[in-house]
Amino acid sequence: MLSILQQRTKLLGFKRFEFIDLLVISPILDKVRGKRSLLTIKPTLDKSLDQAVKAFNEMSGPNDLASLLEVPYSRIRYLLYVKHEANRYNSFEIPKKTGGVRTIDKPTKGISILQQKLRPVLDQIYQPKPSAHAFIKGRSVLTNARPHTNSRYVLNVDLEDFYGSINFGRVRGLFISKPYEIEENTASVLAQLLTFSNRLPQGACTSPVISNMIARGLDGRLTRLARRYHCKYSRYADDLTFSSNKKNFPSALAELDEPNPVTMGSRVGGRLSEAIESEGFRINHAKVRMQIRSVRQEVAGVTVNEFPNVRRKFIRQIRAMIHAWKKFGVSNAEREYVTKFSKHEVYLPKDNDGSYFKKVVYGKLAYLKMIRNDDVVFHNLAAQISQVDSQPPKFIVSARMKADSFDVFICHASEEKETVALPLESACTAVGLKAFVDQKYISWGDSITEKINLALGQAKFFVAIISDASVKKAWPMKELNSAIAREIDGQHKILPLIVGDAETVLQELPLLGDKLYLEWNDNPEDLARTIAELKK
Repeated sequence: MLSILQQRTKLLGFKRFEFIDLLVISPILDKVRGKRSLLTIKPTLDKSLDQAVKAFNEMSGPNDLASLLEVPYSRIRYLLYVKHEANRYNSFEIPKKTGGVRTIDKPTKGISILQQKLRPVLDQIYQPKPSAHAFIKGRSVLTNARPHTNSRYVLNVDLEDFYGSINFGRVRGLFISKPYEIEENTASVLAQLLTFSNRLPQGACTSPVISNMIARGLDGRLTRLARRYHCKYSRYADDLTFSSNKKNFPSALAELDEPNPVTMGSRVGGRLSEAIESEGFRINHAKVRMQIRSVRQEVAGVTVNEFPNVRRKFIRQIRAMIHAWKKFGVSNAEREYVTKFSKHEVYLPKDNDGSYFKKVVYGKLAYLKMIRNDDVVFHNLAAQISQVDSQPPKFIVSARMKADSFDVFICHASEEKETVALPLESACTAVGLKAFVDQKYISWGDSITEKINLALGQAKFFVAIISDASVKKAWPMKELNSAIAREIDGQHKILPLIVGDAETVLQELPLLGDKLYLEWNDNPEDLARTIAELKK
């Protein structure tokens, strides 16, 4: 025993050894072994995800957890119990948009690697309720907002200190209970790996899925409560939303404090408050908000009055940033943005290349694309930014191709495609007009509605090929009705083209009765030249 310790003291640089040094040397040796072990921790698992999930479900002791993570248990023990708590995480503060600061606890390398290995396993075993939308593959702020579109009332409730309310005991209890039923010592080590300072750390990659797993009971309870009062419910992280089309919003969920229909001061109803608190969460009463249809209704930043949308201010910000990029160059635009508009402190190198500014712009564009569903506004912004950046991301390149606007939308029934629509499209191309015909621009697997709506939104002229066949078909009439609505708004002009007996056909379409129309006489070139003159 003594000879072994003497050899180790020489490795540590000690010239002499005394037995009393055992109390000092042993913890130092443990620390050295722990530090050396960090160098060999692989960042990813060798086993497949299915194998990892199987190993997770079969854990019966802490050593099994270590085997799952493909590290010796001594390394986990060092990181969690030997290494000083202050050295396990780096803590810093960032400002909140609404004021105040948010504390971020970022795990140091060893713990971070273990959490990264564990996260896909946790994502796989978590079975989300339909009402949960944050941090879940295939769900987003958009799917969270959709259930609440076009509602009479929208109630927003914010949970106070969401991550902070999820402590070590709750995480340990989560894994001990059904459906996981993990052995208690293993659950303790697992909870220790996932928490810091007795709370779920903001900054750990595993915290989002753990918060969802803890809130699963809340989602089930609030879904049942909402259904009882004929409301819809969804949750995005700590943001709870209820909506209703009833004449009066259920007082069990929220009660109005003020008669003002614009401010709609409100407080959480008794049953809702009881349900939230019984699940171990607290309400941030300062952020309870009732929104009625006549004002802007928002759900986690997405406007939901008629359809999911963003604020106009958000689109204006993107336009202004692209303009600054074009006028002053990306580096100067970046310095201006960081100085005047950045919500948190950003340190830029002296030879900054504008990479931070680019990330902000493209992040905003990606968010706009998700919310607006790849529409004309997004396409136009993509075309603008392509003028200043020769190597934009792929989603911008794809959108830029769609931004080329159509001059003419040719509405027709299938009976007139070969004889009228396609000859007219060719004639328009010959005189420099870009005409939309579904056969040329809709490919196998494309969304027909999306492509047609895109073309309708771009076209300056709507050529309505009206015949006995078209007036009896739903799809051409749907396109025509949409075009009539857009013409009323001044967005484009309808040009009726009659195939067959004009008097008989127009009897079916009284809204076009006062319009000057042309008749098809197998004269596509003449018609194309006429449209070109109208464009001038």
